[in-house]
Amino acid sequence: MKQKTDSLKNTSTKNIGVYLCISVVCTLFAQCKYTGGYDIVKGSKALNEIKKKMLSYSSVGTAVLFSTPSSSYTCPSTTSATVVTDTEPNDTYKYAQKFDFPSDSKSTRIQGTISKKDSDYDIFYMVVPSNTTYTKFYFKGISGNAACWVLNNSDGSELNNDTQTANFDVTTYIDKVYSSVSSSGINHSDYIFFYCFSSTTDGATYDIELSLTEIGSSSSTNTSSLLNSFSSLDSLLSNQFGPQVLQMSAGIKKDKYYTKSSLDECLKELKTTIPVESLINTYNLLNYLNCGIAYKPMNPYFVAGWKCNLQEAGWIQIGDLGL
Repeated sequence: MKQKTDSLKNTSTKNIGVYLCISVVCTLFAQCKYTGGYDIVKGSKALNEIKKKMLSYSSVGTAVLFSTPSSSYTCPSTTSATVVTDTEPNDTYKYAQKFDFPSDSKSTRIQGTISKKDSDYDIFYMVVPSNTTYTKFYFKGISGNAACWVLNNSDGSELNNDTQTANFDVTTYIDKVYSSVSSSGINHSDYIFFYCFSSTTDGATYDIELSLTEIGSSSSTNTSSLLNSFSSLDSLLSNQFGPQVLQMSAGIKKDKYYTKSSLDECLKELKTTIPVESLINTYNLLNYLNCGIAYKPMNPYFVAGWKCNLQEAGWIQIGDLGL
């Protein structure tokens, strides 16, 4: 009988111990929490979400690019060029408007308006310095619908000509100004004339760039290929390196966990910044294609990394102790 009583006591003690253990564990787990919140996301998934949004938002710039005709695009004035503006009267060679020979570091832009066909002509000229080391200059029509010619007079005698017709006994026709880059050889003390007129309309405009070094490189670039590559963000920035740039700039690790709220905040920021970046990228590319201005693409992966500061999910806390 005593043995049976002792057995019941032992069993009861064990049960109390089990219940106590369960109670302690439940109490502890009731205090468990993620310091970063219950909603978490793995780094690899976060990177995919960010990239997906980038590709979507960057389409804004692509749409603008393909909807902007080159014929209507106006090139910006730039501090990297000396701008010469049409000043009347400059309708004959005798009253041609003189401008300085381009410098080593700056190109020159000639800009003006022909007010009316057959009654307004704009004639400019520059003199090649006797000490220049350059033997060639480059020219390109940036924008406008006026017809412009380039001519060479070796002794300046054309400045005695009070008409709009050059004296081709002493002056050589070089070329017409095109939207692609052209070039011409020059000699010391040559007089280079630029003659613009309206050939098909009552009025016309022109914007011509001159440089001692080649203007951009768009004339030798496969424009179709460049546009096709720009239409795909992955192609432009390279599938291989883009995501790595994002990981490095944002500090996101594929195998770590981050709070969902910080990812949501990141995606919200991208909704504004990536379209803006895309439009700037498009503007730069249009300037390259139409104006010969050097094109340096912005990297949206870097922009996204700069804006996305994901918060790593915290430790599991039990009371004041971290596990």
